[in-house]
Amino acid sequence: MAKKFTPQKWPTVIALILFVVLEMLGTWQVHRLHWKTELISHIHDRMAERPVPLPENVANPEDWEYRRVTLAGNFLYGHEFLLGPRQLDEKNGYHMIVPFRRASGGVVMVNRGWISDDLMKQAQRPQGTVQVEGIVQQPRKYRFTPDNNPAKNEWYWADVKAMAEAANLKDPAPVLVTVAAREEGVYPAGGQVRVDLPNDHRAYAIFWYTMAFVLLAVYFISQRKEEKLHVRIR
Repeated sequence: MAKKFTPQKWPTVIALILFVVLEMLGTWQVHRLHWKTELISHIHDRMAERPVPLPENVANPEDWEYRRVTLAGNFLYGHEFLLGPRQLDEKNGYHMIVPFRRASGGVVMVNRGWISDDLMKQAQRPQGTVQVEGIVQQPRKYRFTPDNNPAKNEWYWADVKAMAEAANLKDPAPVLVTVAAREEGVYPAGGQVRVDLPNDHRAYAIFWYTMAFVLLAVYFISQRKEEKLHVRIR
């Protein structure tokens, strides 16, 4: 028996509303994809720029994030903070955060790089005035990151303010400077900046547009009804 497309009012209204919503979600993800792609490109461009001295007063940390900077001064090795767990080349270890006293007097927390327990005796600790080239980061605590426990010297994210308080240091810069380069055979191993910005928006856009197509297919199939044949008997 033949079928004919006979759309009903409310199924059509509901399908239209859902289709518009799905299309909007897909388009939003496309816009997010362009935004995230440009952001990642901008970050890599910043990291590739020539280093400049970090200002004494970092009033707007966001303006300096991922900028390559230089510092002159000395490390305060009496206050080393091990941030864990961190991996390098599939080995477990830590990031070593050390306060850095600038020649001008300010304090900056510096991520010297990755090190493990068995490499701790090999850790190099340059003495006297040194120059550091690093990349500025804004430490953030993510949803699943455990809370730091300063009383037990357990650190999971670089809370520079809490670290400065634990080291009895005042007014640290509101940023973390991570040593930019990794030297072969030198520990802590620098170059631990990771641009961890997930960019799954293309997959999300494809998903929502596919759902919109499936919705239309289901709608058209559901609105096809068997056509009744009317036989007139004379």
